[in-house]
Amino acid sequence: MWDYWERHLDPDLHVDRSLSGRVKGKTVLITGASSGIGLATAIRVAGSGGHVIMVARDPEKLEEARKTVEKHGGKASAYTADLASLESCDELVAKVLAEQGAPDVLVNNAGRSIRRSISLSYDRFHDFERTMQLNYFGSLRLIMGFLPKMTERRSGHIINISSIGVLSNAPRFSAYVASKAALDAFSRCAAAEFSDANVSFTVINMPLVRTPMIGPTKMYDSVPTLTPEEAAEMVADAIIRRPQRIATRLGVFAEVMHLLAPKMHEVVMNTAYQLFPDSAAAKGQKGGSDAPTSSEQVAFAALMRGIHW
Repeated sequence: MWDYWERHLDPDLHVDRSLSGRVKGKTVLITGASSGIGLATAIRVAGSGGHVIMVARDPEKLEEARKTVEKHGGKASAYTADLASLESCDELVAKVLAEQGAPDVLVNNAGRSIRRSISLSYDRFHDFERTMQLNYFGSLRLIMGFLPKMTERRSGHIINISSIGVLSNAPRFSAYVASKAALDAFSRCAAAEFSDANVSFTVINMPLVRTPMIGPTKMYDSVPTLTPEEAAEMVADAIIRRPQRIATRLGVFAEVMHLLAPKMHEVVMNTAYQLFPDSAAAKGQKGGSDAPTSSEQVAFAALMRGIHW
């Protein structure tokens, strides 16, 4: 009888667990959609029948990205906005609500990263303000703008692209990691508050991905990274399963190591800090060149695959 129930009567048998089953005929708003993870995710979602609302700052690049999505057979709309400006965020929310309604899925992907030691940042407080403004306040403004309608209709999913650095406490990324950690904390609190409203929150602690954001750090040319398409698969998995968190095994290990053996974790991170120096740009050396990547750096980065150094 149990076997018969599992084969014929289990209601889960009729649940479409594909990406198409989640997004077909629905709207998915993706920020930072003109390149990298955002564009790859837009192509993936649109190819599965979703209507992608693409948001980015540069109108020309955004329009080119929109055409790329449509060439793959998807439906896409483009909205230009500077998410580092709260006023621009509010204008975006108002326009999308008026023209499209609240999205079924919001993917907060747009972000800014700064790789610089704290000792070189004493007179650069604006680095911390800039990352917090875009990575946290910009995302939060969109969330707060769309949540009322999501709650009203009792459905919605908010995906926040965070970083493996939040789990590993990567040195030289204090400004970036702090802004992403703030978004992580908000997501955990919000998940509990909106659980009964059928609005889900997912944090993706994304490992290092080869995108334009890491382009200025030439050392990353020699270390293993995910492709934007592989990162988009993680976003697709989040849309399908709607878990509270998605992270790599190395990211989880780093978090557990920090909890159980904080001093040992600190020593490992300090070793990395000494092994990977600041770039010439971070030191303020205009026109300066970085030292060639050493075999030790490549080996360490391969061992700690995906972590920002």
